[in-house]
Amino acid sequence: MERTRGYIAIALAATVWSTMGIFGKLAFEYGIDPVTLIALRLVFSFTALFVPLMIFRRDLIRIRREDVLFFLFLGIFLTALQRIAYFYSVDLTSPTIATLLIYLYPVYVTIYASLKIKEKVTPLTLAALILSFLGIALVVKVYDADYTSANAVGILCGLLSGLGFATYFTLTKKLRSSYTNWTLILFGDGIGALVLSPVILISWAEITNYPFRLWMLIVAIAIFSSLVGYLLYSYALKYVEASKGSILSTLEPLSVAFLSAIILHERLELAQIAGMFISLSGIAMLFYKERK
Repeated sequence: MERTRGYIAIALAATVWSTMGIFGKLAFEYGIDPVTLIALRLVFSFTALFVPLMIFRRDLIRIRREDVLFFLFLGIFLTALQRIAYFYSVDLTSPTIATLLIYLYPVYVTIYASLKIKEKVTPLTLAALILSFLGIALVVKVYDADYTSANAVGILCGLLSGLGFATYFTLTKKLRSSYTNWTLILFGDGIGALVLSPVILISWAEITNYPFRLWMLIVAIAIFSSLVGYLLYSYALKYVEASKGSILSTLEPLSVAFLSAIILHERLELAQIAGMFISLSGIAMLFYKERK
């Protein structure tokens, strides 16, 4: 029963996470740019997390002096810039494509492990890598030169976003023995918000005139799509192995595609749909390899 509860929580977390790109796409219709959106999102998410931790868990808002440089790198590059790249990808392509490009992060981690620490590339790993890249190639329509050329910047931003997430995953793995994920999120969002604060000051006159619906979308991205999704996932990991949770989290791109079709009327070609399933199959194989 507890394991079933964990699987349900992961499925809900994937669904909640999938709303981020969709809310972002709706927000861009009001004229907000990705940098301003991320700056405001980080302010809201940091505040929403800092206040309860300050009241109930002050021990989680302390870091060691020798880790300050790491947290600066985390906040500037792996939080602020990574999320800006993701939302530019959402804006220039689609939520489905942007999300799937992020989910290439286990591919990057596997390649890094094989090159840096000489991890053996097994036939299963090689097959997973081939499937992942083949599926992505179909999703971004490499067979349509005009589409690929017109969306090249958005695709590149999505790839960079996935690379940033892979770097985050690799660098924070060691620190999780000393810090909780809530501490990493708190300082990542806080430093990212501080770095992007000049954007808010420069755009203040425009920001104060944002319509109510846009503010609701910004708050939804910061609180619902981000913190609530992660809260569900953290709860699920109490009952489900992290590797199995990672495999199940690949439901997110499928959920994005489903919700995008309903809310944004996004339509994927048959080859793109096939590519999405091929790529996710390869990514799931990489998670399975790690568990083994």
